Amino acid sequence: MREIRVGVVGKRGQAFLGALKAQKGVRVEALCELDAAWLGQAASSWEVPFATQRFEELVERVDAVVLATPMHLHAEQAILALRADRHVLSEVTACVTLDECWRLWKAARASQATYTLAENYCNIPEVVLVGEMARRGLFGEPYYGEGEYLHEVRDLHHGADGKPTWRAYWQVGTTGLTYPTHSLGPVVQWMRTTDPEDRPSTVVAMGSGVHTDPEHPHDDTSVALVKMASGRLVRLRLDMMSNRPHLMTFYSLQGTKGAYEASRVEGQPGVVWIGEGRSGEDRRWRPIADFEDLLPERYRDAPREALEAGHGGGDWFLIEDWCATLRGERPPAVGVEDALEWTAVGLLSTLSVESGGVPLRIPDFRSGVGRPAWVDAL
Repeated sequence: MREIRVGVVGKRGQAFLGALKAQKGVRVEALCELDAAWLGQAASSWEVPFATQRFEELVERVDAVVLATPMHLHAEQAILALRADRHVLSEVTACVTLDECWRLWKAARASQATYTLAENYCNIPEVVLVGEMARRGLFGEPYYGEGEYLHEVRDLHHGADGKPTWRAYWQVGTTGLTYPTHSLGPVVQWMRTTDPEDRPSTVVAMGSGVHTDPEHPHDDTSVALVKMASGRLVRLRLDMMSNRPHLMTFYSLQGTKGAYEASRVEGQPGVVWIGEGRSGEDRRWRPIADFEDLLPERYRDAPREALEAGHGGGDWFLIEDWCATLRGERPPAVGVEDALEWTAVGLLSTLSVESGGVPLRIPDFRSGVGRPAWVDAL
């Protein structure tokens, strides 16, 4: 089988280059970026044979693309690539409007290529370990989970020249959970360990008001409740404004036989309680490290390069999984339906906030039932 040629688009894609170049049967063929100086330097240092400022040129030369561009470009670039039957790995979020969600849905269904969302938080080792514990039934039936992304990034809302960046518009230029997938994705996957067909079905959201940065309309904190189709409940919190230390990976999971709580101190391990809830039972938390032998071997014996790749090795294993998809060895870890559902939670949370906290149904991107009539004409 010939090598699969991969093109990487955007500066943020440099975080994936080491992992891509280490994968069997894959060759990094091209880079694309508008910043010519960065593009030339990156192509030289990573020994990538082709560099271009035009996305269309990159698509012509490769079999698969990694989209590491600003979020409002993801959908259009993914659609163009899918229509050319090029595999796509897109950073989050998948889209910035519901219309884009349906256009991407249609393009993915019509394409011979695969679409994968680069939700690297699903590959963080502790997240993977909790998922394995849930899969083995240690928590019983999961019915409630939480995810929080607290990351004060006000310095990224303007460039060195003082002009607003894309983040000022697409992340904090409106209300709601505009960046939800890091918090939602792992919890949904945990819920699916006992119900593989479960999906987010309804969202309701409210905001705390603007306190820290009056220049932008984004609430300091936004909270959403997501009702799963099974009736299970997920609570999400997004905060990119408040003056506080970062807490980008807080999760919890409650099941009928146990619970997991991540640490609220960045970098510290979480805790677990497993039991039946009988009278007199010792309900002391145990460190999650007690269960590390359940972690898949590739995480326990991760090479140094993987651990240095970012997110505790999550970026490396994300690429490892995607390359397995490119070789036809496994389906996408986070396919287009998940990508659109998780993205739509955020988009609809904005409408819910602006409507005073009205619950809104999330489109069924699996069956397509209820899709707008114009989608079929695409």
